[in-house]
Amino acid sequence: MRKFSLFVLVAVLFAGLVSIPAFADSYEQTGYVKSEGGACAVWGPSYLRRQDEYALRYSGGCKNGLAEGKGKAEWLFRLARMKPKSVWEGEFRQGVFLNGNKINDAIEPAPGDRYLVPQGKAGDADLIFVSRSAQDGPLELCRVESLRLTLKSGANAADDDRVKTLMREAGKRYRQACPDDRQEVRVGIHTTPFKVTPNHLLPDPQAEARVNASGELADYYNKASEVAQQEKTRAQYQQKQAESRQRFYEFSRKNGIHAWVTPQQLEENPFRWEGKTVGMRVRLDKMLTRDSALIRAVSRDEWAMMRLVGITPDFPGSQQSVLLAARVGKREALPDASNPDGHYLTLFHIDSRVCEQGNCSDWFMGTSNEEINWDKPFSPR
Repeated sequence: MRKFSLFVLVAVLFAGLVSIPAFADSYEQTGYVKSEGGACAVWGPSYLRRQDEYALRYSGGCKNGLAEGKGKAEWLFRLARMKPKSVWEGEFRQGVFLNGNKINDAIEPAPGDRYLVPQGKAGDADLIFVSRSAQDGPLELCRVESLRLTLKSGANAADDDRVKTLMREAGKRYRQACPDDRQEVRVGIHTTPFKVTPNHLLPDPQAEARVNASGELADYYNKASEVAQQEKTRAQYQQKQAESRQRFYEFSRKNGIHAWVTPQQLEENPFRWEGKTVGMRVRLDKMLTRDSALIRAVSRDEWAMMRLVGITPDFPGSQQSVLLAARVGKREALPDASNPDGHYLTLFHIDSRVCEQGNCSDWFMGTSNEEINWDKPFSPR
């Protein structure tokens, strides 16, 4: 019974020494720590905000509940009879200890022991240092995590040359402020004011790179530029489709094409289109005379072979695909050891164009199979 009473007494005495302040308001939740017995608060690094271990004693200027102007902050270690762990004395602004740095604008503290420190302009963009502190220390301006630039309103974030120039200028400004640091520094570009988001995160940049002491960029990436390039490529492709479609229909109208067919479809039943003009994709197999040749489908998987007459020796060779408009004739005897029955369908050349692609897709990219309706009557639009 005596041992139990002794234990209770020790516990009560110890609890008195390490009693935790009763308040738990927005200052604690946001990173500001209110001073013991006072109404003024100071932004504290993550380790010193542990109020079960540390207390804050502050004396000096105060404005709107935050340390302002000249002041002194003492971080007291509760478990060592309130012995000062760290003492900050000097200039404060909006609760943040400037630690001897000459900073003209307001500092925005951020989660993760980071501080958004305005540094004026780099070119025509607003420059901010994302500086760090130790978990138990004040702001260190040159302990930089990254540099952030906010472009002026209306500036084109997709202009890579301009963005890279600003990044180099930001790196130069950093070297001037922190000449002892020769390491690479990350630079991010933003199109809206850079600040902590409502969910306590730092926004991702539109463009980013690492800048070394010589102003050279590495790992450059520009999302805005990439999106702009994708849009440009898409627009160019759509334009090319429209031009291809227009060219295809002009070719069809000019030559009075009644149907687009494959050589194999025509070979299987040429009588359906006899005397009419059809369009096909073909390749030369071999010249027979100065004005006639055997032609085949663009794909060697299709076996159809036909005779084309009314051409010249300049007709494109077998390595090129041809868009052909031809009038359908009759099957005619043509001695050829490769054709046992000796009959070929004769086509009369009307017009032809060399294709850029092997399957002539450069002529058809603006159309669909349903629109052409292969082996069915075709109506040029």
